[in-house]
Amino acid sequence: MIKDFIVLTKFVLSFAVSLSALIAYIMAKGEIGTDMFLATLAVLLVAMGVSTLNQVQEYKEDALMERTKHRPIACGKMSPLSGIIIAAILIILSLVLIYSLLGTTGVNLFLFAFIWYNVVYTPLKKTSALAVVPGAILGVIPPAIGWLTAGRSLMDLEFYALGIFYFIWQVPHFWLLVMLFYGQYKNGGFPTAMKLFGKNTLQKLTFVWLVMTIQAGYFMVDIFDPASVTILVLLAITGVLGFLSSLQLISSKFELSHARKIFYQINLAFLSTVILIAIDEMLKNNA
Repeated sequence: MIKDFIVLTKFVLSFAVSLSALIAYIMAKGEIGTDMFLATLAVLLVAMGVSTLNQVQEYKEDALMERTKHRPIACGKMSPLSGIIIAAILIILSLVLIYSLLGTTGVNLFLFAFIWYNVVYTPLKKTSALAVVPGAILGVIPPAIGWLTAGRSLMDLEFYALGIFYFIWQVPHFWLLVMLFYGQYKNGGFPTAMKLFGKNTLQKLTFVWLVMTIQAGYFMVDIFDPASVTILVLLAITGVLGFLSSLQLISSKFELSHARKIFYQINLAFLSTVILIAIDEMLKNNA
């Protein structure tokens, strides 16, 4: 039962998403606070809720794909109604919690995330191979929650830099998954960028988006202006390694199976970048 709940709510992915709020809080405030953990929990709850509802919406398609056919609703272990009830409970709890932290601003952001993910993005995935681009907006919500909880404004230049970094990264992140699971997405009836552009063009486009992600990362570093030389060096190395990893996409020897390695490498580079900046902000605050 616990395992089914973890799969139903995409707990691992939801937890990873919630960490965006935690890291953004530290980047904004330079310290750890109790409200940071509450904001992270709120994001975790809403992410689990909308993910559960997403599985209710797509259980028929999930049943057709090897990667997802064992999900509780897709395989018949749980009814769609049970999924709706669980999703509603999680989303309502998240709204109550975020209201206690950010008032109606937080509630509006969570409601936007719910509407954009479940009402706009999920149906759009079934009709457009480019749904990932508007869907990438969702990646900015968790850091926005952390930023606001830290007492900062979304009008801050630092947040714009952070938001752009999160937004751009979502696209190559997803397209690498498309390369890995193209056949399964096809079986599920989802239009994909692979079918739209073809393998070679998708490789090149993903490479371009990764280069844009790296550029957005350096822009963010410039805006936050790290004080630690060590942090700056590590950030530069991270960017270079991320670029070298992305070069594999334009190699004549590239195979779709190589996308898995690149996927992990660029995600590690992304995570390392925001963590290093967060650490530097803490060092500044304690100086």
